[in-house]
Amino acid sequence: MIRKYLALLLALALSLTLAACGDSAAAIPGSQDGTGDFQKNMHQAQGFGCWLTDICETDSGFYFNYGRLYFLEKGTNRATIVCGKPDCDHTTGSCNACISSESLWHYGDKLYFIADDFEIVNEKRVEHGRKVFSVNMDCTGRKAVQDLDFEAGGDTTFVVSQPVFHRGNVYFVYCDTLYRVPLGADVDEAQVVWAPEPQEEQTMFGYPVLSGNEPSYKLWGDGDLMYFMVNAPQPDGSYRDTLFSHDPESGETSELWVIPTAEEVGPWEFGDSGDSGIIGASATLDQWYILEGYVYFFLSMNGLWRYGLETGEYEKLSDTTEKAEYGTALFDDERMWLLNDGPASLNGRLSVGSPIRVGGDTVFVYGLDGELQKELSLKPLTDEVAVSGYFLLFASGDELYLMADAGTVEDSAPIEQDGYVVSGTQKTPRNILCSLNMETGSITRIAEFDH
Repeated sequence: MIRKYLALLLALALSLTLAACGDSAAAIPGSQDGTGDFQKNMHQAQGFGCWLTDICETDSGFYFNYGRLYFLEKGTNRATIVCGKPDCDHTTGSCNACISSESLWHYGDKLYFIADDFEIVNEKRVEHGRKVFSVNMDCTGRKAVQDLDFEAGGDTTFVVSQPVFHRGNVYFVYCDTLYRVPLGADVDEAQVVWAPEPQEEQTMFGYPVLSGNEPSYKLWGDGDLMYFMVNAPQPDGSYRDTLFSHDPESGETSELWVIPTAEEVGPWEFGDSGDSGIIGASATLDQWYILEGYVYFFLSMNGLWRYGLETGEYEKLSDTTEKAEYGTALFDDERMWLLNDGPASLNGRLSVGSPIRVGGDTVFVYGLDGELQKELSLKPLTDEVAVSGYFLLFASGDELYLMADAGTVEDSAPIEQDGYVVSGTQKTPRNILCSLNMETGSITRIAEFDH
């Protein structure tokens, strides 16, 4: 997605209503020891459609950014706006919890996020570049701690690739090149991790045009190594998602794996025959997860697989089509959670390969050995509200967290139109944050958001 478009969407998300908000002065953990390791299970969110992708975990709960920064307490599932400013109503940009971030992590006794820094001078926005900010655990004491742009406004990257933090280093993309830099160090100390082969920029009316082949990175950390998946060119001229590893100690970057062809694993929904609608785009994995020398991945219309990074061998762990013809998956260190949603209908036909997902009434829980562990019904929620689809966010312990697209809410407040106040109703989209417990099968409605 285009960075400026994403920023606009995030800004639009500031209007919200919490079903379980409570007092902003509620107890928030003041100091915890972050490990510094990349939190794998917090980087699975398929939440762009609901604008919730920045999440990090602490011992006592989860922080997430949904137009405002929230803390979700473990055990109680109570969501609270993290402001720390007395008498703040959390409706303006002066609220401490108002952050527009590209990434979010916890380290030591601070929260960190990445955002564009700017100021308004003579009614004009003056850019100071992308920076890493730190805040206290109650969102007070905001401080810029690091620049991530070599030149303010100089980043020509057209596709957003979320920066990440792993074992003391910030990994970020600038002008399509992946860099790493120690947290807090000068950006000029950043080292190149990987750079694509230069291509001639395509423009229209003087503006860059998305061709489908711009590098889109997904960054990952496991153990001592950093990994990244990028759509890299192949010898036959095609582009395929390709996995690399990077050793920050030696500085060595190695190509490990190119995602399989249908000849290797069979066809799947987003495979070579899928139509992404973007010229030049290629097959992509539905979802993947690196753990202890294996890549676990899910293929809709196919199944759960793993690939040995040392052995170079594929193993099909489960044919998930026995339970769900299509599906969307999310992993943690022990399980795969599979929602039986599917492609949207377009002009009466299924739009197979489309990122737009609809429906779903059951979550199937598989162990990473491929064994089916549980079938969890979403019917208790859909009996209460009309849900058109779900966004899987993250799993921790026995809980899966997801956002339900619950249609619209009618607002009968007066509307100003052409200078006149008129009566009438307007419809506002509504999302409901929920948790699903694997052991009990219970669904908890945590918070309700209008956006």
